[in-house]
Amino acid sequence: MSGTRRLRVLFAPETFNLGETSRAVEVAKEVRADGHDVLFMGYSRRFAGYVREAGFALELLDPELSEREAEQLIAVDQGRALRHPFTDSMVRTRVASELALIERWLPDCIVIGTTLTLFISARAARVPLVYVRPYAMSHGHLTRMAMFPLTAGQGAAAADVNRAAAWFLRQAATKARWKPGSFRRVAAEHAVHLPERTLAALDADLNLIASLFPFADQRPLAAREIAVGPLFAQSAGELPHRVASLAERKRPAVYIGMGSSAGRRLVLEVLKQLSRMDIDIVSSAGRYVTEDDCAALPENVQVYDFLPAHLLAGMIDASIIHGGEGTVQTACASGAPFAGIGLQPERRINLDECARYGNALRFTPRDIRRGRLPHIVERLLHDESLRHAARTVQPLAQPVGAVNSAAAILDPARRGMHESH
Repeated sequence: MSGTRRLRVLFAPETFNLGETSRAVEVAKEVRADGHDVLFMGYSRRFAGYVREAGFALELLDPELSEREAEQLIAVDQGRALRHPFTDSMVRTRVASELALIERWLPDCIVIGTTLTLFISARAARVPLVYVRPYAMSHGHLTRMAMFPLTAGQGAAAADVNRAAAWFLRQAATKARWKPGSFRRVAAEHAVHLPERTLAALDADLNLIASLFPFADQRPLAAREIAVGPLFAQSAGELPHRVASLAERKRPAVYIGMGSSAGRRLVLEVLKQLSRMDIDIVSSAGRYVTEDDCAALPENVQVYDFLPAHLLAGMIDASIIHGGEGTVQTACASGAPFAGIGLQPERRINLDECARYGNALRFTPRDIRRGRLPHIVERLLHDESLRHAARTVQPLAQPVGAVNSAAAILDPARRGMHESH
């Protein structure tokens, strides 16, 4: 740090989204460790505590997102809905709040997740913008994909549909010019020219692809994209004593993590089917079930609202997960094979990457309805090709993305320093 002034980096994940909030926290830890100043902003209280518990200041801006609006945005992000809450009034107020914070705190760089209004306000304030995101649905992915898992099926007919969907999306990605009217109008009010094509409008000055395989296989990315490698939550805290005691177990242990897009019926069915096996089960899906639900489960099942899942490496023999980016990377880093349900295309993309590598299986709701989960877990526990691939990918999946992201972020911050101030 000698001879270099402290930089100010504003982190702005959408704090209703745990995945991007946890990614931002991990990168912010490295920026802070390098001697720079960090501030968080957000619009939702849902995971505000996660940021503050990591020791960072967080400013909640107006207008605060309601839980209904947060769920609406999650549905849009996952491709389950088109309707969004970004009215002219909301976008105008958000941009005004962001510009006021920028003027007051004077950041050298702004790091976002899917915080779309900052594509307007950061450009209006002439502050370098960095987007930390997964590979799935990125610019480089959309323009090169060969398969888009629109359907969850895995047969020949599903493959034909998914190839056709990939072709359509490749064409749309290079030609589409659609942007919500509210964004176009508010951008014009601030004399910000949004790029004509939709995909270009969603590119920051620097886009950090925080995924395993683009980093490991060095695949081609789009301009202004850099593969920084795996980046997932390294939450503080310890495992409950009963979970930690699994290290001394005599039978296999399986982790079940269903993320933020499952439901009570799905979680209970997964737990009930697997609870009949001679295995220990530990799950972080407690948010979906009641105390009575848990009381009805057998002794070999432990259910918690939250677990620092990265600490389970070496304790578990397999995982059943939902397919979110952070959960997939955590599963890869555990060294144990896993199976994922992938309820949305983006999650099926994550799972299919691992299935091609050989350390994972993808299953469908139909498999659950037909009672196939025990058979799937038996394969995870005893198929040596799966287990070998899981051991092979483990060193590649270590979370280097936070350090690499911090190093990449600080360069554009320095380059933009004189321009933004």
